[in-house]
Amino acid sequence: MSDHSRDVQATETNSIPLDRRTFVRLSAATAGAIAIPTSLAETSSDTLEGSTELYDFVRKQVDDEYTIPTLVTLTEPAFDVVEPYATDRFRTTTTPQPAAWLKVAATTARSLRDHSVVDQLQYAPGSNPFWQLGQYPDGIFPSPDRAVDFIDYEQMIDGIDQLIERHGDRIRMRSAGESPGHRNLFTDSTDSKQLRVVELTENVRDPEAFAAKEKALFVLSIHGDERSGTEAGCRFIERLLEGEDPAIASLLDEIALVFAFANPDGWVARNQQYAVDLDGDGTTEHNSFRRETATGVDPNRQYPTAGWIDPVHFPAEPAGENLTDDRPGVDTDCHGRYRTVVPDALSIVDFFRSYEKLEIGTDLHGMFTSENFIEGLLVNDQYDNADFHEIYEWNRQLERRLEATLGDRLADNRERFEALNERLDASTLPARSYDYGTIFDTIQYTTTGTLISWMSQPEETGGLDMTMMAHEMGWDNRALSRRPYLPWLTELWVAGYQAVIRATVEQLDSTVSATIDHGGRSTAVVTTDGLTRRSSALSFVDTDKQTETVTLTGTRRPATQVVSVPDGATQLSVSIEHTTPVRCTLRDPNRGVYATYNALADRHAAEWTIDEPVAGEWTVTYKTVGPTATADIVCRSTVVTGNLTDSVTAPDPVATLGYQQRPYAVSPQAYFDSYAAAMTTDTVPSAHSTGPVTEPLTDSSIEAIANGALLKGNSHRRTVDSVVISHDDGRSVDGYCAQLDAFVDAGGTLVLTDRGVSLLGDLETSLGAPFSHSAITDITIYIPFLSERNDDHPLLAGTRPIQRELWKVAPTGYALSVPGSAPLTVLDPDQFEAAGGTVAGYTHDDPFGIEGSPTQYVSAGSLTDDATGTIHCIGSLLPPAEQSNLHPFGLLEHTTTFLGHTMLTNALGYRQRRFVDGELVATFGSLS
Repeated sequence: MSDHSRDVQATETNSIPLDRRTFVRLSAATAGAIAIPTSLAETSSDTLEGSTELYDFVRKQVDDEYTIPTLVTLTEPAFDVVEPYATDRFRTTTTPQPAAWLKVAATTARSLRDHSVVDQLQYAPGSNPFWQLGQYPDGIFPSPDRAVDFIDYEQMIDGIDQLIERHGDRIRMRSAGESPGHRNLFTDSTDSKQLRVVELTENVRDPEAFAAKEKALFVLSIHGDERSGTEAGCRFIERLLEGEDPAIASLLDEIALVFAFANPDGWVARNQQYAVDLDGDGTTEHNSFRRETATGVDPNRQYPTAGWIDPVHFPAEPAGENLTDDRPGVDTDCHGRYRTVVPDALSIVDFFRSYEKLEIGTDLHGMFTSENFIEGLLVNDQYDNADFHEIYEWNRQLERRLEATLGDRLADNRERFEALNERLDASTLPARSYDYGTIFDTIQYTTTGTLISWMSQPEETGGLDMTMMAHEMGWDNRALSRRPYLPWLTELWVAGYQAVIRATVEQLDSTVSATIDHGGRSTAVVTTDGLTRRSSALSFVDTDKQTETVTLTGTRRPATQVVSVPDGATQLSVSIEHTTPVRCTLRDPNRGVYATYNALADRHAAEWTIDEPVAGEWTVTYKTVGPTATADIVCRSTVVTGNLTDSVTAPDPVATLGYQQRPYAVSPQAYFDSYAAAMTTDTVPSAHSTGPVTEPLTDSSIEAIANGALLKGNSHRRTVDSVVISHDDGRSVDGYCAQLDAFVDAGGTLVLTDRGVSLLGDLETSLGAPFSHSAITDITIYIPFLSERNDDHPLLAGTRPIQRELWKVAPTGYALSVPGSAPLTVLDPDQFEAAGGTVAGYTHDDPFGIEGSPTQYVSAGSLTDDATGTIHCIGSLLPPAEQSNLHPFGLLEHTTTFLGHTMLTNALGYRQRRFVDGELVATFGSLS
């Protein structure tokens, strides 16, 4: 029997027990050591003698187009007899016995077996043709050009076992739990898989030493049809241990690397013994790598993130209904539906909460075609100045590394990309190696419940407080129903993601710091308790959640699926999962188009949420696009009904999701506390005087301003240089707006954000007087972003063209709904420009054209006058949290992006400076 069936416990100190089911499966995969279930044996009259029972089972399962990865053992090295049967790659060995690997058409397998020199046929998926013989002539995980296919799940386990035997003091493999598991038709059982976690460091089995080390985490292929993460990660582990990366190996005394294989179900779904039944209708679907787990859910939507939770998902909180960790493992008050649907996510959350010093990490994904071969996605989280600069320096270094690694190779492979695009019915070519930004900046949509957001968010909201990113690899997704193995493309994947892994480890080994320099200028922030949101103010109403899952067969001809929405519905969520590219349209009961999706053209996912949907029959029209004529399509819809009557009424999270509400008290003005902490510590003279010193950033109340706090006595001397207002709470206070007028007329800088922009209609300074309230509009959209940028505007100095998103919606409680719920206060372009305003950015009220022709507004710009002061407007930056949607795990205080942070800093005339290991490496903005 090969090394593959060896007991895992024999090679691991902190090991995974090898249960009977796993033993049976591994034995069957290698030497056919178990019998076919009696019911199957009785009905099988076409038995192929001289093949393992699993091989014979697979031969009878597959369709005519499938070629079986086959290991042929021989009585003598008569390879010329075997090679004519190969449909693709062909490999041979004479150690420990003559054997050949090839892909064989099921219809010719019997003819191959009939040759007298053929000893046995074995089913042999994986990249290394002879791993089941315990032979690794080209390495445990061969380089892409020597590999015969993608790395197989069982092969990965065997390969890591081999590395443990060789380097047991530096590597161990653990289990984070089990996947739901597909039905294994061969063993007639549910085949749950271990969620394997591999740890690398010196003295890896010393618990105290391991706990004390800072750790970098790499999540490999959480979507099973996105293979690049696993292909790169496995090979990186081997290279590091075999001495081929001495620079990173030298860091293992102080740093630990952790690799998580988070979706074995989606990985093994390609193997033919599994009944892939994602919709649970009892019908086996086409075997291929799958995005989902065996329960048919996207595993990267099921985590207990702060903020809005889409009720169509299954947020996995192992602490149970009361959100309190009552016992080791998953608590007994965790609803049974989570144990059934997302046991993997429950286990991962519980497992990684036990780690100490998880500092940095990335979730390695795949995507369709893209102008950027790799894209870096910043997490939906709450960042301060130090966080921004750490994560952007990481990306700045990675951009340089990836261009050096991939730039010439992408150009050299242009013709191959063109040929592959013809198969995909696509046209985009990789023009750049890398670009990075928020999730929306890069792939034009965003979501909730992701692994990286949960890991990144604060511990008080249940997160891990890590510095996390996701990376997306081009040409690595389910564009074809059965993924072909392309060595040249896999080599690019491996080179790219190994560069990402190295840059991440090096980032952990460096020290990034950043300051905000004020240059002697001072700022007052106008505070109000009116922006604070407290869980104690919530009242819950009874809600009902109805979810329907329907499997559809898409063809070239458009077809329609109806989703019925009753009276009293407060929210409708619709998501589409597909095995090959599709085009979908969501229409309301009046046949109005609410959303569209084209897998080959759009960067966003087919996930839509509609607040207060119109009652009646909503319809999803769908058809296939691209090279495949038919596709399995899973349409999930969830309708939430309830009587939401005011701003502090929300659906009951216990009734809807099975979790209590986590307590919170949040205000976006907490942003300024962290902002002040980042400013250089020297005090500065108060503006235009030789009087007492003042701090560069101070709070001021509405009442204090109304009583003259911005000016010294009756003079025109200002007490501060700038004032920031992100609300309109002081509008009705006598004297408040008049004092703001006087401040601007005295040369001050007034920065208005969010609802504060509406104060323009109340100001009488020459800069604000042209504005009537009719020129100021409150809108809501899907994402608060600049749909058009004026890159030369001073507010955008130091920002990059890809940066458009101003703040991240879901963590502060806003639903990712269509057409949207994110608030912006915007200005009429004609009046703004007539007043002499310069525009930094525009936003459309319907940027995706969902409800007709969009209207363009000014969302960022400046009003200046040499004779007076300046008014800067940023229409959405620090909104108060939204409480009326489901948010059982609490809310974040603010989610300003680096774009928003830099725009505000530019408006104040301050400068950001970034240091790496004490050396100045970048400056943003110029002191004014």
